[in-house]
Amino acid sequence: MMSQFFCGQVMLLLKRCHTLIEHLKDLNNLPEELKLHINNVSTELEKLAYDIEEIINDPDFGVEILLKNQINSYRRYAEDVNILETSKLTLLYHFNRKDYYFYKFAKLFCEQVNYCCEEYPLISTHSSDYFSALPIENIINVPLCEDNFLLAIPDFVHELGHLLYNYYETEITQPFSKILCKYIKEQRDILKNKTPSKAYQNHFKLLEQTWLQEYIVEFSCDICATYLVGSAYGWSHLRLLLESDPEIYYPSFGEEGSHPADEARMRAILLTLEELGESEQVENITQEWEHFKLILVDSPDGEYEYCYPNEILRQLAKQVIKVWEKVGLVPYHKQPDSKDNLPFLMRKAWEKFHENPREYTKWETKTVTELQSVLLKDTNY
Repeated sequence: MMSQFFCGQVMLLLKRCHTLIEHLKDLNNLPEELKLHINNVSTELEKLAYDIEEIINDPDFGVEILLKNQINSYRRYAEDVNILETSKLTLLYHFNRKDYYFYKFAKLFCEQVNYCCEEYPLISTHSSDYFSALPIENIINVPLCEDNFLLAIPDFVHELGHLLYNYYETEITQPFSKILCKYIKEQRDILKNKTPSKAYQNHFKLLEQTWLQEYIVEFSCDICATYLVGSAYGWSHLRLLLESDPEIYYPSFGEEGSHPADEARMRAILLTLEELGESEQVENITQEWEHFKLILVDSPDGEYEYCYPNEILRQLAKQVIKVWEKVGLVPYHKQPDSKDNLPFLMRKAWEKFHENPREYTKWETKTVTELQSVLLKDTNY
């Protein structure tokens, strides 16, 4: 019977919790500063085990008429256990020198920018999808060999922005969403008077939905990275586009994607630099960016302009900057010009690259080696 099958699965989920808790005891050799993460995972697993035991100890456990509610509870707990097992616990269990280097790198960066979340993120260097973030799990994934490079590291800052956004989403989205929805309504009304086509109205509905669900967070993280490391993020984004899909105007009007169009993302970065008074770097990046666009065969369609107008991107940049200033995040232009300062080092790396692109790798190799020796000093890694 289904009730017996279900009861057995609940018992197995409880066993999995206890097994994972036992695995945590094998991690005593990890650096002391990671003990907080280990203890947090243990606490979460113990709480889940307690909740699962509550289901098992319920006198009505497995009663047919109550199965639906019990299965719903089981699914929630199974999902939580799975997330812990496949994210934090797996990372900690296979923790290596690269992970620790980036953990130390992230910790120092967070200290220097006055990162305002509860705990520093864990960094996994086992990414299968470039740089990415798991905000709920407080993990940032980094490509395997990035500990040997500097020019792509600003993309790590974009992912850190996802963790910050997870904390301050309401402060960003509440004021901005009013501006966005007002803009879309105005454009919808204008077009409604020009054409009765329902397709346009549906496209505007899709545009509003996609902005609210996907685009605000991605643009906010671009703005965050620009706020924290300045032009280094603009150059890093241009570098990424060189090896990415050439369709820089996708998605356009009537289309949707998990990320906004790369052309619009670059404009958001440049508008943020303008807001921060970085006119010279805006000019330098724009010059390279315009040349790059001429090489591409891609071009915007006639309705692309509805999707990402400058006025909306600038308003979002203003709002994100306002929130970061309020919570005390230190912008790049207030960081000391010191080789020990990571926001400065990211800008310095791009400066060195522009000075002599062919010889840059020598400087980078030497600088990364020195940085690793500092961050891993007095450790067993």
